[in-house]
Amino acid sequence: MNALEISQLSKTYVDSYSGEEVTAVGDVSFGVAEGEFVSVLGPSGCGKTTVLNIVAGFVRGTGGSVVVDGKPVERPGPDRGVVFQGHALFPWKTVLGNVVFGLRIRGVPRAERTARGLEFLDLVGLRGFEGKYPHELSGGMQQRLGVARVLANEPALMLMDEPFASIDAQTRRKLQEDLTAIVEQQHPTVFFVTHDVDEAVFLSDRIVVLSGRPSRVREIVEVALPRPRTWRTTVELPEFRATANRVNELLAGDEDHAHAVDASS
Repeated sequence: MNALEISQLSKTYVDSYSGEEVTAVGDVSFGVAEGEFVSVLGPSGCGKTTVLNIVAGFVRGTGGSVVVDGKPVERPGPDRGVVFQGHALFPWKTVLGNVVFGLRIRGVPRAERTARGLEFLDLVGLRGFEGKYPHELSGGMQQRLGVARVLANEPALMLMDEPFASIDAQTRRKLQEDLTAIVEQQHPTVFFVTHDVDEAVFLSDRIVVLSGRPSRVREIVEVALPRPRTWRTTVELPEFRATANRVNELLAGDEDHAHAVDASS
């Protein structure tokens, strides 16, 4: 059984300006196996983040179903942890306080949650900063803290919505390598939304390419790259560029189709 199973998912909403119904997600179906890293890409406005928000329980789908760890998704829950593009940290809590917040809510004893919090801060390279506050950290460090906070709660599914999009290129590459190291050590199940093809290829086991709105799955691309991965070595592999080229072809093909439809209408 997959950790995440999305079946014929759709989402329609009413445009607040025109009053017309808009179908953002048309018919999306795919699964994510336990311990698998799956990225979702597609044209701008295709509903990538909408799908993630439905899986997170923040938004209700119009049709279809989403099942996480064998249970239908009806609302947010501790079985799903979200790393947002914005850091979404508690500014009044210390670094350690942010990491252990979910554990405290769940009633984990202080000594145990402190030990687990420090373990995950060590994992993301923030040990020694546990007494600092979020505003005292760089953007990259804040995003590492967001990852540690989610991992500490040991969710069945880790949801990541373009978490590195607002970070400078050099820091982004470092965080991507850090994330692959965490994945190889902890084996979390990850649903990762991105618009960056190279990022998706570098991080993923599989890539789900969505069509333009109303979105459907155009193709699921396997990423046959060895782990561990570093940018210096992985990007030189012919399989890396071949995979990226295939994803770009799918995205370009969808864009060409959209232009053709616009021209004929």
